[in-house]
Amino acid sequence: MRKFFPHIFNLFTLAAMIFFMAPVSAMAKIWLVGPDFQLKSPSAAIRRAMDGDTIKIMAGLYENDYAVISQNNITLIGMNGFAQLKSSRSVRGGKAIWTINGENVKIQNIEFSGARVPDKNGAGIRLQKGSLTVDNCYFHGNEMGLMTANNPAVNLYIYNSEFSNNTQDYAVTGKLSHNIYVGNIALFVMENSISRGAQYGHAVKSRAQNNVIKNNRIFDEGAISASYLIDLPNGGKAYIENNYLFKNKGAQNNAFISYGAEGMKHNENSLTIQLNTAINEGGAAFLLRNHSEITAKITGNNMTNVTIREIPGIKKNGFMNKMKKTLQNYLK
Repeated sequence: MRKFFPHIFNLFTLAAMIFFMAPVSAMAKIWLVGPDFQLKSPSAAIRRAMDGDTIKIMAGLYENDYAVISQNNITLIGMNGFAQLKSSRSVRGGKAIWTINGENVKIQNIEFSGARVPDKNGAGIRLQKGSLTVDNCYFHGNEMGLMTANNPAVNLYIYNSEFSNNTQDYAVTGKLSHNIYVGNIALFVMENSISRGAQYGHAVKSRAQNNVIKNNRIFDEGAISASYLIDLPNGGKAYIENNYLFKNKGAQNNAFISYGAEGMKHNENSLTIQLNTAINEGGAAFLLRNHSEITAKITGNNMTNVTIREIPGIKKNGFMNKMKKTLQNYLK
């Protein structure tokens, strides 16, 4: 039997070498959250999780449960349906139900609602640092659906998600709500998603350096609707393709898309609007209000009751005389 000992030793040595040489991701944990598990709330799992871990949250209601996510390469996923994160009081920390500070954070099958804070910017998610992918999530009834900080190192990806009626009483608060409000970040991608029911504010507002808004449904609802469906106030590179865009009679503005209204802030700027369907229910409307000197590429759009595809921008203090004449000529 002694002649087998060296072989056994070699096997143990090889196993140990494989263990210590294995990547960190192979040692990642899966945390289970729900009424039938040791961890009853998402925040409890988030406090324990490490880089690379996965948190699986059973479908159900998790009320007034707030968290800051600073781990990298972490995934949070609702199981057997949406995990509902509902706020019924002022959000602890004054920002969002979930605040994101980690790289490569992935969130799937989560519902965020009811976020309210003293400064009226309460969000379902606030992305401050790192990068975030949101997939098949639902944001509704918050002051802001999802918002980001002004951080040029941040990337945001939104897929297969819905943003609905993230509003507040503008007449009382004097603050505008947006379904999606993206700050000055590196990249914003929104695909195969819905933004609807914004009031006074915008359905999608982005100050990002690069924007890809593709294959979405972005539309008005109700007696009081959005200002712009898509607002890109600081320019940047933007690609808007194959979206369904609908403005109703309650719209606060007569243009679907605005570009550069608050000044061009980026070194590289371009705008492509193609293959979209734009339907206007009210009076005269325009596909694009372009405040910049950029020549937009506008092609292949299917427009209903849209007067023209582009008009120049407007100064804050009203129309310039030249602008008045231009608009009069358009509307003759």
